[in-house]
Amino acid sequence: MILATEDVRLSYVVSGTGPPVTLLHGFTQSGRSWHEVIAHMPQGWRWIVPDLRGHGETEVRPGAPCSMDGCAADVLRLWDELGLERSHVVGYSMGGRLALHIAARDPDRALSLLTIGAHAGLDEDAREGRRLGDEALAERIENDGVDAFVSYWGSLPLFAGLERRGPAYVAQVRAERLRNHAAGLACSLRGMGAGAMEPLWGELAYVAIPCTFVAGQLDHGYVASARRLAATVLHGRSEIVPRAGHPVHQEQPDAFARVLASHLAAATAASVSSSSSTVD
Repeated sequence: MILATEDVRLSYVVSGTGPPVTLLHGFTQSGRSWHEVIAHMPQGWRWIVPDLRGHGETEVRPGAPCSMDGCAADVLRLWDELGLERSHVVGYSMGGRLALHIAARDPDRALSLLTIGAHAGLDEDAREGRRLGDEALAERIENDGVDAFVSYWGSLPLFAGLERRGPAYVAQVRAERLRNHAAGLACSLRGMGAGAMEPLWGELAYVAIPCTFVAGQLDHGYVASARRLAATVLHGRSEIVPRAGHPVHQEQPDAFARVLASHLAAATAASVSSSSSTVD
């Protein structure tokens, strides 16, 4: 399905019935990357899965930014289009940072928050170096093309754990990444990379919805980020998945589905309890 706005033709898929859960993918991915997780989840949820700006089948008007603000606006417009006042929000890596952005900047629209391998922005002294690194990567994509970049990106130690699922699965992940376009990926790096992102740590202190921050045990930097995030929000917890790296939901979809199901059940119970207290 397509949602057309002034800046974007947003491609998205909706499946299932029940309370809404919005799934936000990582860099070089698309909404397709969530299909396996959805298949592992119990019935009773409505899955809203967009392709973010710069990715998948979504088309961005030339000159329009691939930014956190732009993507957050796309998600909120999509919810409005679907008649949703609020949604649970789940995001991986870049999509996790976008989920944090939505929860911090539009707290009345999120029912709960779960991130995988995410942080809330780099410290100021690290941002400029990362921005320059992202710019260099964007130029590399534009000069060398998507095929060469995907080969480089897939070889990073961050994604080594995917190899435990076998060569056929690695080939599937690569094929999905190759569906993207050089201009879109470069735009995303420049506008949504960690160097471009404004830190949200101070704003997250006021986020009061149920939050779970997931990281793979072998993804050491993001284990620290998950614990820091859990300590920053009012109702947060970290969940460290054993023997997993950065893309937990792809390395261990069954284990991640259990974490997500538990999070959604707890968030729903907390919402019911809060509503009962308000009535009383």
